[in-house]
Amino acid sequence: MEGTEAKGSVWATRFIGLTFILGGVAWLVLMVLLIGNVLAGMTPPNYALGPASSRIVAGGGAGTWFVMGLLSFLLTGIVGLGMSALFYQYLETSLRAPIAGWRTIASWVHLLVGGIGAAAASLLMTYGGYTAGIAALDTDYGGWEQGTFWIHTNVLGPLVLPIAALMGLALLGYLVGGIGIVTAWWASRST
Repeated sequence: MEGTEAKGSVWATRFIGLTFILGGVAWLVLMVLLIGNVLAGMTPPNYALGPASSRIVAGGGAGTWFVMGLLSFLLTGIVGLGMSALFYQYLETSLRAPIAGWRTIASWVHLLVGGIGAAAASLLMTYGGYTAGIAALDTDYGGWEQGTFWIHTNVLGPLVLPIAALMGLALLGYLVGGIGIVTAWWASRST
């Protein structure tokens, strides 16, 4: 089958590249949390990197933003972009459907606005939950001993609108990219 080798997918490569970058960010965040847990567990405790994230998770309440933000970052920022790369790979190599014209712009919007918007919203939620969890902990554990009203007013409240705006941008990016993908797939079926 000489001459039938499919060229690699340019867009799959771009999406995988961003996935690797965001994977590095995830590694860095998790490493800092791990070191913080080790330091906080020492005798005497060292809260140089904040209290142990395990206490924030166990504390529940506003600290659940931390868990949900981190999980959504891992799922949308890393797994989701990796799955998007598979769609582009399928279109460009298996179906030989070119991503050209307005679909190129749609793909850039998908990658940058959708991918980075979702990752930023998730990381901001993670930060808010971690900070809120610190605020709820006793000072004996490196916390600020603040009440629920203070936490929601001063920590989480100011983050709600930026998180919502980033989520809206991410959804817009996914919609535009999805339209580009579906129309490229549909066009390839008619040829």
